[in-house]
Amino acid sequence: MSLSEIRRAVASKKSDEIVALTSGPLRPLFSNEALVKVSAISLNRGELRRAERASDGALQIGWDFSGTVDKTAADGSGPVTGTRVVGFSTRMEGWAEYVAVPTSYLAPISDGVSDAQAATLPVAGLTALHSVDAATALLGRKALVTGASGGVGAFALQLAALAGADVCGQIRRAEQRHFIENLGDFPVLVTSGGVEFVSDGGYRLIVDGVSGPILANAIPALAPDGICVCYGVTDTPEIPVDIGQFMRIGLAQILGFHLYAKSESSPPSDNLPRLLSLVASGRLNCAIEREASWSEIDRFASDLIERKFLGKAVLHVD
Repeated sequence: MSLSEIRRAVASKKSDEIVALTSGPLRPLFSNEALVKVSAISLNRGELRRAERASDGALQIGWDFSGTVDKTAADGSGPVTGTRVVGFSTRMEGWAEYVAVPTSYLAPISDGVSDAQAATLPVAGLTALHSVDAATALLGRKALVTGASGGVGAFALQLAALAGADVCGQIRRAEQRHFIENLGDFPVLVTSGGVEFVSDGGYRLIVDGVSGPILANAIPALAPDGICVCYGVTDTPEIPVDIGQFMRIGLAQILGFHLYAKSESSPPSDNLPRLLSLVASGRLNCAIEREASWSEIDRFASDLIERKFLGKAVLHVD
């Protein structure tokens, strides 16, 4: 594809839609960027919320994608032309027919892993992976994943279990149990406030993307040397913390996590292969709940934001 050619992409929409297909020229590539022909994309609430807040109706959107390298990076780095790859675009240019991405944000897709499966991994999978990596000596220890029915939560449950932890998932509604059961034999706490955490506590790892009362009640449930990784906010961002009580836990930690910052020191090209190998061996379920053409993206975006389905939505670029 030449840079002057028009290609389709997903952008925010000013009217009653959240996102819509648009078109425009591809920007010039930097020397460390490969050009990828995209085959599949997966949706996250993060970029969709950003699209909702956009006011100009022209903000390009999209992190996660999979596809095939159409042009190798000029500096010779990364996968060669014709390689199936998965990656994520920090510029949010990933939901397009073609995307230019630094090669450190790409990884070859393993045999036995579909483009749809791979597309679910970059943002949700890497966030879960790094959150679990933040803990030490999980074997035989307790872990808690809040918001377990979300994209990150579903991956974090499975990855913490693979690391040897006895993992419990928090959900808000009993009808969400079925989704968790499809991921594995995980105990579940159905609670909207988390008051049950302290009595169940002693958690070596807590992975939280909820905040609010859930996080406020989770922190006192940490074990000595435990760590709570905060990667997102779906409730109120401000919570009360009894510092004296927190100090008396021992050497517990609260870690703020942001994937962009982490990716600068631990590139996706190093960590996506870890997730891909688990999918290829059948040890990691990508929890794809919806698949369709990207022409239906606005409907699926609305359904995801309104929590009409759990798990991941994958759309095919056709």
